[in-house]
Amino acid sequence: DHRAEYKNAMNELTEKKYTAAHREATTRLVESVFGQIVKGIAERRRMSEAEVRALIDRGPFLGEEALQAKLVDKLAYRDDAYAEIKKKAGADAKFLYLSKYGERVTGLYDKGTTVALIYGVGGVHRGKSSYDPVFREVTMGADTVAAAFRAAVDDKKVKAILFRIDSPGGSYVASDTIWRETVRARKAGKPVIVSMSPVAGSGGYFVAMSADKIVAEPATLTGSIGVFAGKMLSTNFWDKLGVSWDEVHTSSNAMVFTGLQDYTPEQWARFETWLDRVYEDFTTKVAEGRKLPKEKVLEIAKGRVWTGEDAKALGLVDELGGFPVAVRLVREAAGLPVDAKIHLKEFPLKKSPLEALLSGGPDNSQKAGEATLARALEVIQPLARVARALGLGAADSDTLRMPETGVEP
Repeated sequence: DHRAEYKNAMNELTEKKYTAAHREATTRLVESVFGQIVKGIAERRRMSEAEVRALIDRGPFLGEEALQAKLVDKLAYRDDAYAEIKKKAGADAKFLYLSKYGERVTGLYDKGTTVALIYGVGGVHRGKSSYDPVFREVTMGADTVAAAFRAAVDDKKVKAILFRIDSPGGSYVASDTIWRETVRARKAGKPVIVSMSPVAGSGGYFVAMSADKIVAEPATLTGSIGVFAGKMLSTNFWDKLGVSWDEVHTSSNAMVFTGLQDYTPEQWARFETWLDRVYEDFTTKVAEGRKLPKEKVLEIAKGRVWTGEDAKALGLVDELGGFPVAVRLVREAAGLPVDAKIHLKEFPLKKSPLEALLSGGPDNSQKAGEATLARALEVIQPLARVARALGLGAADSDTLRMPETGVEP
């Protein structure tokens, strides 16, 4: 019973037990990322992987030591680097910030066959996409993304859809809503190609799994096919503060999500039934979308996080690479020549300046206030992140959100 096995694994995690299986999964993830780092350094610095691993064991290095180990080419200051660049680029060369450079580099995807570009960025939630300035969080709103898919399907000029995902997951209901629109788009004859950013796991994988093709970077954190949910009991916390609570409710399970009391045995049984149903739905849709045997999906699921490199070997993604690889697959899916020009049309459509003004957008008179607000947020954000870590202020039940892995390449 794979569901029972997964449930037991999650219970062990809840009880802070780090089993051999958990350690094996974490070790595999770390080794995959580390192996990619070693390979990249070896290729670029023209060393063997054994040499690179030996150097890493000796680090960290002082500047002169790094130079002698051929990990860097030169020791210099910022102005030295700029002077060297000017020698190569010419005395008239001008330095531009990347954003300014990007504004001047136009025309790459401005003309040709129309392809819809839809972004799925941030935690997956019900409602509209948004940005939280306090927590610096972008939200992938199911209403916004689903509407973008429908608009792209209805646009007769759109020949394919490129779905760019950068998300650790979130709400199951919201993820399922977006997943449904990817399926409907394909049925309508609009191929869907997914391009994964650094993270596309749990709900972030859920919304991708039924695409025609999925592209991931070798170090993309993806998979995490599983579901978890719960609540933080805060009774002892309030007791220490001398704060008491009381409630008035109308039914037996009205307080099921409160942090002031634990689940009753009946509530816990119902809660597990709900999680079992979500896990069954998730794994079934992975098997169907990826054309994998259900038994294999159950084996590689269990909430485990994979790198893109490992995910490809397991059949969870199709190709490794970035945006250019995804564009190539878009051309193939749309039946276009390999060098065909395409027009990436972003959905939902951006508002015109007039529409933004009529919808209550900021004007120049607010600049001073915005600067003050930005400064205030710099002070508030660290406190807000601590509060979020303590489980305070969570807006939705993120049943398909990847736990923090602690992997930092």
